[in-house]
This record gives sequence, structure tokens and C-alpha cells, in this order.
Amino acid sequence: MADLKEKFSRKQWKHCCGKGCKNCEIAQTYTAEHGRKKGLEKLNDDRAEMTKRKKKAAAGGKKAGGKKAGGKKAGGKKKATVKK
Repeated sequence: MADLKEKFSRKQWKHCCGKGCKNCEIAQTYTAEHGRKKGLEKLNDDRAEMTKRKKKAAAGGKKAGGKKAGGKKAGGKKKATVKK
């Protein structure tokens, strides 16, 4: 398996901590393929690359804090109340 990082989905990479825990399928695959020490090194390298990809994919979305074209701000002047 030359490219293990492509075998797993982004959702699986999101839940991987990179410490080689026993309940992580990704970590177990890397350690089985490359051994404990080298497998964890490759796991963390690939994990860093996959999280960068995720951030690039998310960057194309809506801009935060912007207002719609032609939109008005909320609020404005309040009408004066008449005291009796």
C-alpha cells in the first residue's frame, strides 16, 4: 500500500489523534504496514497533509462578517415616545 492516506476518508482523518491509539483504524493500519516507530512518523506526516487539504477545501465558502449587497444594517433611529 503505497498511499495509505487516500484509503481513508476526511471524516476518519478528523477523528485521528495521531498518537497510535488502539481503537483508531488509521493508526493500526500504518503501524501494521510500516512498524511502530516509522508508521507513527508517516501517520503524523500524512495527517498534517490531510488536515491542510481540509482547510483549503473549506476556504472556498462564504465570507464571514460580510453583509449582503444592498442590505441594511439592523437598528437605526428609534421614534421618540410621547410622555403624558
